[in-house]
Amino acid sequence: MNALVKRIPIITLIMIMAAAPAGVAAIGQGQQKTAAERSAVGNIIHFFSQPVNYSREPVHPSQVVIFADSLAGVKSVDPADRILDYIWESQREAGRTRFEKQADGTYLARLVWAPGTEGKDPSKDFRNPDKTLRNRPIKDLVYSDGIVYSDGKWLAPYMYHPNFGITANKGVIFFNKDGDLIIRGTKWGFSSTECFKPVIIAP
Repeated sequence: MNALVKRIPIITLIMIMAAAPAGVAAIGQGQQKTAAERSAVGNIIHFFSQPVNYSREPVHPSQVVIFADSLAGVKSVDPADRILDYIWESQREAGRTRFEKQADGTYLARLVWAPGTEGKDPSKDFRNPDKTLRNRPIKDLVYSDGIVYSDGKWLAPYMYHPNFGITANKGVIFFNKDGDLIIRGTKWGFSSTECFKPVIIAP
């Protein structure tokens, strides 16, 4: 019985993640609440209940055109570096990501802005399963690293989501025909897909 009780939260979470894309999601979570004010499960429901309208078909990075590509020095020559050209904003929940290239040629994803990351008391990673990390700021949090480029896509060994307190086992990043960056994470056999739009030229 004890083992079953311990498994109930995980089973419930899996059921919510599976049902939400089918439209079961909106069960009264307040749209006005911030990610910090909602529960972790509430954030999952909110995430999957947001309307989405974007292409999920991969396009090679060399074939996409983004708003400032024509400006000198913006568009990377190497297709693998195209994710470095812009700051990317999530379309399902407020947040901006910057990708950075490491000395070993791999990439990392950094959360550079989200609601509550500014001011005297910036948001912390309080949902992290590792209690020693719950006091670290959300701003500038690296939520994936060791990302490698392969055949027009970027493959991530993990992706951490601070709003959920969940780490996806793997992730894939690619461009669509509109120049959006599509990021898909997989956990427990379920996946979530997000669209990131370019909003600022990366410094």
